[in-house]
This record gives sequence, C-alpha cells and structure tokens, in this order.
Amino acid sequence: MRARNGTGRRWLAARRSAVFAAVCSLLLAATALTGCTSTVVQGGPRFVTPPLIRYTSVLWPVPLELVGAEPGSRLRLEARMSTPRGLWNSSATYTVPASGTLDLAAARPQLSRFAEPDSAGLFWSLRGPQLGEEALAEQWMRETSPVTVTAFDGSRPIAARTFRLQGIGAGIRTSGVFTRDLLAATAAREGGTAPRIPQQTHEDVQVGTFYSARSIERPRTPAVVVFDDQAPGASGDFVGPLLTLFGASVFVVPVTQSADGVRLTSILDADTVGAVLDWLDQRQDVDGRQVFVYGTGPSEQLALWTAARFSWRLAGVFASGGATALLCLPSSAVGPVFENGRPAGCRVDPSVIDAQAVPALSLVRGPLVLGCSERDETLRSSCAWLGAAMATRGTRAGDVVLRESTASHATMVPPGLPIAIPDGPSGQQTERARIAFWNAVLNALLRAGRS
Repeated sequence: MRARNGTGRRWLAARRSAVFAAVCSLLLAATALTGCTSTVVQGGPRFVTPPLIRYTSVLWPVPLELVGAEPGSRLRLEARMSTPRGLWNSSATYTVPASGTLDLAAARPQLSRFAEPDSAGLFWSLRGPQLGEEALAEQWMRETSPVTVTAFDGSRPIAARTFRLQGIGAGIRTSGVFTRDLLAATAAREGGTAPRIPQQTHEDVQVGTFYSARSIERPRTPAVVVFDDQAPGASGDFVGPLLTLFGASVFVVPVTQSADGVRLTSILDADTVGAVLDWLDQRQDVDGRQVFVYGTGPSEQLALWTAARFSWRLAGVFASGGATALLCLPSSAVGPVFENGRPAGCRVDPSVIDAQAVPALSLVRGPLVLGCSERDETLRSSCAWLGAAMATRGTRAGDVVLRESTASHATMVPPGLPIAIPDGPSGQQTERARIAFWNAVLNALLRAGRS
C-alpha cells in the first residue's frame, strides 16, 4: 500500500484494495480490536490502526502507524508473545521521518527479517519454539495469540500495544461425513439405483470432514473439495477455516503424502470423488454450480485430475507446489487414483516432465489458480510441471498463474502465519507469494458467490 497524507487517506486507499475490502466485508460485524496501549504521556507516541479491523492470526498487511514519535530518532520495534509452549519474538529498526509518523506500510526497516516495507512483517516474522503440526494448528488457528508490539528509543519503551490475534478456526462448524452419507447422496442422484462405492470404503467409516459456511446472509455458498493429509495439524486445519471465512463451504477428503513431500501413499477411487460431488449437490446450503477443487504439494495432482475428470461438475481449481500429472506411489508402479477397479497411469520420476501425462485442463470451465516456485526445495521441477499443465489449457480469462522466483515451497500457507517462513530474502518473498495466491483464490470465490 502506498503512503498517503493523513491516516484517513491511507485507510481509504487500503479499502480500495479489492482483496482487503472483500476481507473487511466478511468481518464488518466484528468489533474493532482496541488492544492495550501504553504510553508515557497521554497523546504521546502511540500505535494507531483504522477502525473496523479484526486482527486474526491469518493477517493481510493493514494500515499500522506509530504517531507522535520524535523526528529523526532511531527506534527498535519488538513483537513478543509468551505462551505456555514458549516465547515468540521478532524485531525491526526504523528511522522516524520528519512528520513524526512512522507508517509501517511505507517505511523500509533496518536490522529485521524483512527488507521491504510491510505492516504485517513483525507478525509473520515471529520466531519461537519448534512445535509439531498439531500444536501449530491449535495455537495459530484455534487459540487467541496476544502479540505485544513495543517501540523502544534506546532502552526506553515509548509506546506499546497488544494485538490479540484470533484463530479463525475457533468456533467454525464442522461435521464428519460417513460412507452412509455418500451412499444416500449417490442413490438419490441415480434415482435409487445401487451406487458404486469402492471396496476400501465399503464399511461405514468417516470419509471426509465438512466445514459449513452457511449463514443468514449466505444461505447457499460455493464449495471447495480439499484433498489433504489426514494427520492432525495438516494443511486442511489451516486451509479449511480460511476458505470458510472467504464464504465457501469445504469438504476435506483425506489423503496421505509420502515423506518426500512429493508423492502420495494412499489411493483414491474415482467413485469416491463422484460420491462427494453428489453429496455436495444434494445439500441445500451449497450451490452445486460453484464447486471448486483444491490441492497443494502432493495433492495438486489429485486436484487437477479431478478437475479434468469431472470437468462438467466443477467450477475451477486451486493448486500450488506440486506435480501436475499423477505420480506413482513410492517404490511402486501404481498410481494414487483407481477408476473402474484399475489404477490410472502414473509417472515414476517426478523430475522428468511428461506433458502427455498431464490431465486435459482445457476441459475445465475455469478459473484456474495455479502457483509454483522456481526455487522450490521440495519439488525442483514444480514450475516445469506447471508449464506443461498450462500448455494443455492455453490462455483464458480468469486464470491466474503465479511463478515465483525466490519463494520457498510453502507458498500455500495462509498469509500472516509465522509457519515455514525461511530466513533471509526468500522469507518476505514467500509471504508475498502467499498473499498473491490467496488473493486470487478469494477473488475467484467472490465472483462465484455473486453469480
């Protein structure tokens, strides 16, 4: 966001941003976060934020200023959060301009983990204890994280404010979906005929988790089928709440990824995917014309395969950081997808690009939001696979293709979270890649919700 004269103008400029305005529209019912402000003298240096901003752990850059500071002074801003799991902290040094107002959205920091202006930099650059995936999901998605930002002039604190970052996953309605639910939905679609459910799900077991985005204002919502690792704390615990916040209901289909972060170790049957789409189509709170699929990392191959295989039933696909063709399971010539009792073709070596193996994305009515990183440390051929996929698609309005030059592999993590952010210049590039990816997803879902 560019600097403008006056807090009101900066706030107006920020609201003109399509994504920020959209996020605010989802949160207008929330009260503003006032935080705890501590200054030496009333009216002295203090942190200022616009009204009607709900600070959450998933955080886009928003206007944040330190006003009333001494022009020319060199200040160190420190963010700290103390939890039972340990201490988190980050810091950045700034020089106060002649106006006495330090605009963190425009000021270039010194001695920090980020080099470019970023009003959310002190939050996503937090470093703390090494936590497991389940503990990370609990802390950042379901709890409230009180982060105190303090401005120091030398060793003297001159202003402080506590931002209570609310986990967006707290209070979201979820429910398990079982084999019997899919059987009933498919039977209804086929006029009561016996549905075909794959052998591995013939028992009445949970086959997915549903996040409902229904509200009084939104009685019918778009939906996103998310392919995700089934372990607690996997990406679905982060992605599901964010997509729900964007106004889309979510169906998480569990899959298991291999240790290399590239392949899958579980098998998905085409009939299961069809049954999930039947189940969504039968729901009164889901717009069956606006169902998308989502897959990142190893699950991207499933999302693209599903988008092509069920193209007439899907409105688009979101994916990032993985191969765009089906890869064989580790130490096997069997792929992760079965259809009519037989495995679909797969590729053994993820480093060898086979354009003929990529699903026919030309069949998808769109939009596509796809991303990769040229320096992906997990799948170095990620962008080559993306290029092969787009060659089957061509250029279409509404598609967004994000090729990042210096970001890390984890570009699909929601913005603002201090998770899998590398040190050095690639850290800020990774955060910007996350913002670009989720902006594109949000815009696609907003268009779907208005159609």
